[in-house]
Amino acid sequence: EDKVMQNPLSLVVHEGDTVTLNCSYEVVNFRSLLWYKQEKKAPIFLFTLTSSGIEKKSGRLSSILDKKDLFSILNITATQTRDSAVYLCAVEAQCSLVTCSLYSNSTAEALQL
Repeated sequence: EDKVMQNPLSLVVHEGDTVTLNCSYEVVNFRSLLWYKQEKKAPIFLFTLTSSGIEKKSGRLSSILDKKDLFSILNITATQTRDSAVYLCAVEAQCSLVTCSLYSNSTAEALQL
């Protein structure tokens, strides 16, 4: 069975801290891992990761994928109150002739500042 798990499930941090959010997965036919930030409305796309060891950056956020150990991390440096949100990771599996699915974590990570 395909699974996506995040930890910790929630965090309370101080402004200026560095935070690391973890996402591990067990998915047959892995294609990519995606990170999102959700505040009040629809999730906002952050990163798509397809290759191991290649860090993606956007401002104070960065993420990396480890396909060997089946996990990804999302780092937020110099946290600010506007970083308070639910962070979601999802894994896209390779499409077959029958199905194509996006597996998301069943529990989200909430970051509160």
